[in-house]
Amino acid sequence: MKNIKFAVLACGLLGLIGCFLPMVSAEGMSISFWDVHKAPGEGVQVYLVMAGYALAAVMGAMGAAKGFKRPQGIAALIGFAFVIFKFRGGFFDLLKAAIGAKLMFIAAIAGVVVSALALAKPEDGK
Repeated sequence: MKNIKFAVLACGLLGLIGCFLPMVSAEGMSISFWDVHKAPGEGVQVYLVMAGYALAAVMGAMGAAKGFKRPQGIAALIGFAFVIFKFRGGFFDLLKAAIGAKLMFIAAIAGVVVSALALAKPEDGK
């Protein structure tokens, strides 16, 4: 399980990248999740979701630098779970949207799984 930290890092980065890729595409136009931050009252929601992915990516990067410890696994799991919580019932609707939404969905689900695996057996044994 020594390389699980790279999976956590990759899932966090994929989620962040997915925020900037098209979420909805129709008639030659596309809207990304990032574009939603311009709508009144929606900016905070976009930043919170991106913060969840960023938290997990930072924990993966810290783990790659110094060894993946249990607190980093907990923080990464909280970040990914928070993203799922923010979408609530519409989370599975991400699969019906364009590539950006699908990447966000896959990154959150895979991130929860790999973070839980990292918690089960951290590198330092603590």
